[in-house]
Amino acid sequence: MPLLRRKYERTSTTLFAMHVCVIVDSGPVMVRLDGTDGDSMQPDLAYLGPGPSRPAPQVDTPLRVGIAPTPDFTLMSLSCFVEFLRLSADERDFSRQVYCAWDLLSHDDQPITSSCGFPMVPTRRFGDPRDYDYIVVHGGILHGTTPIPGALFAFVEEAVAAGVPVVGLCTGQFVLARLGLLDDSRCAVHFSMASALQQLHPQVIPVTDQPVVRDGGFITCPGGLASINLAMQLVTEHCGSVRSDKTLHYLMADRGFDEIQALKQDPDIGLKCPDQRVVNAVGLMRQRLYETGTVADIAKAVGVTERELTRLFKQHLRTPPAQYWRQIRLKAAHWMVLNSNRSLTQIAHECGFTDSSHLIHWFKRAYQVTPSRLRSVRNELGVH
Repeated sequence: MPLLRRKYERTSTTLFAMHVCVIVDSGPVMVRLDGTDGDSMQPDLAYLGPGPSRPAPQVDTPLRVGIAPTPDFTLMSLSCFVEFLRLSADERDFSRQVYCAWDLLSHDDQPITSSCGFPMVPTRRFGDPRDYDYIVVHGGILHGTTPIPGALFAFVEEAVAAGVPVVGLCTGQFVLARLGLLDDSRCAVHFSMASALQQLHPQVIPVTDQPVVRDGGFITCPGGLASINLAMQLVTEHCGSVRSDKTLHYLMADRGFDEIQALKQDPDIGLKCPDQRVVNAVGLMRQRLYETGTVADIAKAVGVTERELTRLFKQHLRTPPAQYWRQIRLKAAHWMVLNSNRSLTQIAHECGFTDSSHLIHWFKRAYQVTPSRLRSVRNELGVH
């Protein structure tokens, strides 16, 4: 049965005709309920200027990238990386693959499902890796149920044998490590994955404080926004800094990164600490609100003993790790009390407290008011 999606377009004075987007197997079909055809609804975008006024330059593309995602790959890392290539590849946002070219590779033509559930259709099957300047192995969640196809491992080995540089993006490093390609090499990895990398591949040296690491002929990147950094390095190296500067400005990445840096200066977030072990521990705490866990678990994940982690927290954050973790949970609970209608029992569960009594006890100690009283005051005053 086709999915119907309704949409209303308004101005300050007029309600325009409703239209329905009918999604069928052959693609979306726009139908006007007033009997006119959907083409007449195309907005006039002439004010944006014409498309390309000149043919694309006839050049040998300086940067060609083949991207081989694993099942459950992360869409954010892929988007950041590919969008940087796209905007660097042509004038404005015309998107022609002039200075950069890219393919999404797989062993067959079936869609590859990302970690958020969105499927991506490959643009090309595995072939000769020498068609590319880089092969990017793009990973995702490690606890997925779909196994990585053997053809991907074989393709990576073929690329290495052909001398094509291989990049491990997000958790793509784990594919390279399984093949023994990162032994005794430094490897950029997300802080939440460092412990898993050490346990599964103890011969690999995890690096959690750098966005891109080059070692032993391989490039690794932890993903997320660091994917922009990876793409910027490749574009700058192969296409020049003018291309990468243009894209950074277009993406307003300077503004976004400035805001991230400002966030890191917030003493409450614990990211300003010069000791990366503390920063990683805080990051792991923020990932675990309702899941059970202990300070010993966090300490093990960042490579120290519980006693050492307690010493580091007291030294840098002036508070023990258990108290800092509780503050994070209480802050989340405080927001839920003011901004939701969830019951205290539900809030206690979501924020990692054993029950509502446990939550009320620590909440009152932290904020000198019970959650129920705070919510009542909010309702009386109509403020948050």
